[in-house]
Amino acid sequence: MKLIHWLSFTACVWPSQINAQDAQKHLGHPTQEILPDEPSLHTKPKNLAAILPSPLAQLEVTSVPYPECGDEEVIIKNHFVAINPVDWKIQSPMGRNFNLTYPVILGEDVAGEVVEVGSKIKSKFSVGDRVMAHPLGLGNGAAYGGFQLYPVLKAATVSKIPESVSFKEAAVLPLSISTAAAGLFMKSTLGLEYPSTDSKISERAKGSTLLVWGCSSSVGSSVVQLAHAAGYSLVTTASPSNYEYCKDLGADHVLDYHNADIVDQLISILKGRKVVGAYDAIGSEITVRQSATILHALGGGKIASVGLAPEVFSDVEVSRVSSGNIVTQEPEVADKIWGTFVPWALESGNLVGRPKALVVAKGLENVQAGLDRQKEGVSALKIEVVLD
Repeated sequence: MKLIHWLSFTACVWPSQINAQDAQKHLGHPTQEILPDEPSLHTKPKNLAAILPSPLAQLEVTSVPYPECGDEEVIIKNHFVAINPVDWKIQSPMGRNFNLTYPVILGEDVAGEVVEVGSKIKSKFSVGDRVMAHPLGLGNGAAYGGFQLYPVLKAATVSKIPESVSFKEAAVLPLSISTAAAGLFMKSTLGLEYPSTDSKISERAKGSTLLVWGCSSSVGSSVVQLAHAAGYSLVTTASPSNYEYCKDLGADHVLDYHNADIVDQLISILKGRKVVGAYDAIGSEITVRQSATILHALGGGKIASVGLAPEVFSDVEVSRVSSGNIVTQEPEVADKIWGTFVPWALESGNLVGRPKALVVAKGLENVQAGLDRQKEGVSALKIEVVLD
């Protein structure tokens, strides 16, 4: 990965007539002057990022402005980042579907130490807190992207982590938690009951079953943990090598999705049960249609899909999941999950860092290697890069 200075980067990427204030708009904080190497009245640490300078480009390390901390935000010193498929997909020709303004700082999973706290959340967070977070960079600007040393984070998707949980373990969770929560608990998707923090299961969840397609994926792992904590029985799919993995997370039944008659098998198991819907953590057209066929045979229902949402049967509704919607559309979900459940569950052991982390490199200059490794494919593992 190429190491370049921020000022030379602006000269080669943006037209020469763009001034510092205009250039800064591309990085989410238009009022902050681009002077990464000069101390301010309150000297800030030098910030570096692995940026995507243009469509289809490789990541490049450059100096970027130290971010401003809003009233309900924190800034962290980043220790670990995890890699998700969305990161390399944006770097591929699929990136044109995201309608982004370049340069972009990717990264949706971080874990580190709080160095600044917004004025309105000082009762929740303190300097020195160990936290993990879903950065929400794609919707808020590059200052919020995870692949940098000092990202600014919306407090709504930040959670403290106990000393018993390492940064490495915690960094696998954030995006998958937000994505799982968006599909499970938003009223516009499955609208299920929230997980309990006092061992009390709601009457609605008792005796109810959720179908989860892709249990051993990153999102599927969090779906199973959150739905299990809410009291739902879980019928899931995975490869035989991951059966025990899924059962350890809370799955009641795990079937091999490779089986030619997997749809008939699942219908047979689910028939007679109170099925509250399906969460498709794979999101391909094949898996969505398989889930739809199962629900149609059972009398209809809802599917939350992380990918495609094709038209299926008239009695089956498919909703496409967007992780950021738990903040922008139904903030109660973010508050219930990130604000209440996640800190308690990490402390109590009711939420664990799964899939396990596979650390492939160290330093921002090697984040590109992490994207390349994730693109090759992994099973029940999550690629990470340690930053220090």
